[in-house]
Amino acid sequence: MIEKIEIQYFRSIYRISFTNVSSINILTGKNDVGKSNVLKALNLFFNNYIVEEGDYDFSRNYNLKRLEEVRKDTIKGKQFIQIKITFKRGKQYEKTLPESFTISKKWNRDSSIPQISDNIELMLRKKGKKSTARSKASLTRYLNGIKYVYVPAIKDYLIFDGMLRKLQNTVYNRKLSGNKKLSETMENLYKNVVETTKELSDEFQNATNVESVIATPKEVDELYRTLRIITKIAEGTVALEDRGDGIRVRYLPSILNYIAMNASESYIWGFEEPENSLEFNMARKMADDFYYVYKNNSTIFVTTHSPAFIDIGYKDEGMGYRCYKEQGMTQIINFNDANKLISLEEELGYAYILKRQYDEYKELVRSNEIMCNNIEQLKTELLISKKPVLLTEGKTDAQILKIAWEKLYDFECPFDIKSCNLLDEKSKENAIAGTGILGKILCSVRYDSSKIIIGLFDNDKAGLQEFKLDANYKTVEDKVWKIHKNRKGYAFVIPADEELKKIADIKNLSIEYLFDIECLMKEVNGKKLIFDQGTVVTILNGNTIKTQIADDSYWYYLKIQDESKTDFAFDVVPTFEKEKFEKFKLIFGVVLDILEDIE
Repeated sequence: MIEKIEIQYFRSIYRISFTNVSSINILTGKNDVGKSNVLKALNLFFNNYIVEEGDYDFSRNYNLKRLEEVRKDTIKGKQFIQIKITFKRGKQYEKTLPESFTISKKWNRDSSIPQISDNIELMLRKKGKKSTARSKASLTRYLNGIKYVYVPAIKDYLIFDGMLRKLQNTVYNRKLSGNKKLSETMENLYKNVVETTKELSDEFQNATNVESVIATPKEVDELYRTLRIITKIAEGTVALEDRGDGIRVRYLPSILNYIAMNASESYIWGFEEPENSLEFNMARKMADDFYYVYKNNSTIFVTTHSPAFIDIGYKDEGMGYRCYKEQGMTQIINFNDANKLISLEEELGYAYILKRQYDEYKELVRSNEIMCNNIEQLKTELLISKKPVLLTEGKTDAQILKIAWEKLYDFECPFDIKSCNLLDEKSKENAIAGTGILGKILCSVRYDSSKIIIGLFDNDKAGLQEFKLDANYKTVEDKVWKIHKNRKGYAFVIPADEELKKIADIKNLSIEYLFDIECLMKEVNGKKLIFDQGTVVTILNGNTIKTQIADDSYWYYLKIQDESKTDFAFDVVPTFEKEKFEKFKLIFGVVLDILEDIE
């Protein structure tokens, strides 16, 4: 909707111009650099007031530097505030308005009514068209179809009450004004209440000689002028206006978005510091809603200090601007160009630190959400299982164990084998699942569960760390497994015999290493395990020498690349002969021992 904004001589702004305006625009910077003045200038342009109706005063809002210049100048009539906005027409009024045009509003010192001008005639002429009376009428309708809503940083009761009244009007005008059935119900309710309370009304008239009735609202619009938002809590319900500041603040953009979605006008938001009164994670979720939901229904300008909202300025469909002061005047520059300013180096240095911390925080939150989703899906799968369940860290572990059982035994497996990781083994999120989910599932087994869960951890650094579990798990004398005090959960790491002990000692014993080196190196149709390149460090006469591992005796030190495990498990392992699976009896022996303990 908006392509460019130009502001002159308004408050701390001497002259600024910013282009490439997006559907959501983030303004950030230090305190008192004039960020909010941009939003207030937009409010002046669209509504002819600064914060609330009737508060415009030229002398209070005129730029002080410009005032000094004018006082030194002998030419009169130079005191004015000017705001120009270049609009993108969109698909409406294609025949009468140019694709792009600029509206200028100028407030002179002695008048509160702005002079309005435009370049529509010029822009139409460039396209070989003429400006007509229809063009002027179209422009009026176009501007009347834009609603600018300014939400200041301090969101007091009046702000919330005003937004609630807008919501009441929207609900009534768009949803209920033509509902005849509801109108009839309201009329009948009104008559019934009047009739039922007639005796009380008569008594009051006898006592006071004043006629009165007790009645409900008679018209639908009366009813919805009293609309309230009631929220649910554990103890019952509470009106939204009686909830804490954070909850009410969080509701504001939701109300605004509902109004914008259901209004015939186009909405522009000027929203100051939406993160105020919100704890960090709620601010993050609100920022996501601003970007993924609200900007689809409105053009949004936000001032902020929150990394969650600043992050929007770096996204593909967002635009970020840094505000700063130079010689006492507000300046604005987009994020990319800000990197070129030496004067902003220190400020941007802190900003980059915050951004990096926020990126790490987002990754942790994302990882936790993925893990929680996996756990819920896994719980559902476990409920379906009819046997005790052996849970592995990954899908490839489960696949290899299933093949191993089929190769080694000629009777049905007395337990199900399932993976904790419900994701694609090759996905980036793979590392997020696995070990951590297995530990959480084992620690959350309930005493009244009908399922027995047996967890198998890799005998490596991550597996051994998670195998510590919690205080509910105890080791059993002469056993390699741990048991939950409610006897519904068991856990063990991949056992190691004398041959495997050297791999376990360096904490690198994953399930693949139960095969011999010949199997690990086997290739089937171009598919095989891939190992990270290892190096050997040698100290010779005080000098450090690094060489790649070439000796086959060190193969078990190498880490297997996760991306290659799927090909190995599904394409290579099925080709092995029975005797290649002998080491897997170590795992199955422990599981069968646990099943005896259960019985």
